[in-house]
Amino acid sequence: MLGKFELYMPTDFQEACALKANGALPVAGGTDVYVNMHGGKDRVPEVLDIKQLKELQGHSYTEGKGLDLGALTAHRIIERWDVIKQHYYAFFQGCSQVGSVQIRYRGTLGGNIMNGAPSADSIGPMLVHDAVAVVAGPNGERSIPLEKFYTGFKKHDIKPDELLTRIRIPDTPENAGSAYYKYTRRGAMDLALMGVSAYVELDGDVMRNVRIALTTAAPTPMRSHAAEEVLEGQPVSDDIIVKAAEAVASEGKPRSSWRSSAEFRVRLLHDVTIQVLHEAIERAGKPFDQKCEPIPERLYPGQDGLKPRPKEEV
Repeated sequence: MLGKFELYMPTDFQEACALKANGALPVAGGTDVYVNMHGGKDRVPEVLDIKQLKELQGHSYTEGKGLDLGALTAHRIIERWDVIKQHYYAFFQGCSQVGSVQIRYRGTLGGNIMNGAPSADSIGPMLVHDAVAVVAGPNGERSIPLEKFYTGFKKHDIKPDELLTRIRIPDTPENAGSAYYKYTRRGAMDLALMGVSAYVELDGDVMRNVRIALTTAAPTPMRSHAAEEVLEGQPVSDDIIVKAAEAVASEGKPRSSWRSSAEFRVRLLHDVTIQVLHEAIERAGKPFDQKCEPIPERLYPGQDGLKPRPKEEV
């Protein structure tokens, strides 16, 4: 059960920053914080409820500029927003697979970012869409590329008296496509054994501005720059996609756990990358009004689809 703690619910942003600097633990949806506290982990004497801070609220899309999302934006909002499906499909796929519907109504993007779990479903899609984290405190506001925001396992480039306030994501051109694939051991609410996100723009059949991000492949969510370099400026072909998948498998450094071996995760990195790149490329070739249509799973060379391996190999 939850231990005793002091709860603060400020409406003034600077007061909230001061409380955080003095050790109060920020909480928004509470889907991670309260669960951990209930289980005896991360128990703290002071909790800072930030839901009433206007600086963290609101969400908007401006054509040509992109998304401006308050850190309190819930995953369910992203999941049900047509603009996201048309312009940021990987982001839709990621947010729609966070926990259960009830959790998505309550859990926030800011909380997912600050929790820092390498398996977070929304982070990879935000990375490939070039998201920027905005933090603010007594000394003003800072904008940090999300890729550089993580400094280690569950560590961030944020000062004790700062709060994550907004997430900004640039707009996408019509020749862009993205996709996210989450591999789990069961067809139910589960953490990702491995996840891959991809973003690509097509200039004819040439790939531009390619970005690939990996989930549960390192202590922090990460980009696969080696794979991006393989694809950048190259015409679309099965051979080049397989080479990129090999680069992803070489660059990712997953660990073994009770859920899966590192060797199995490396193989997943390779196979899932092929699937995700095909989907992102196919989506890039569609007009905006067709980008939100589901794309059937594609079979990849030498495989019979993304299916779990025998239990003795997991």
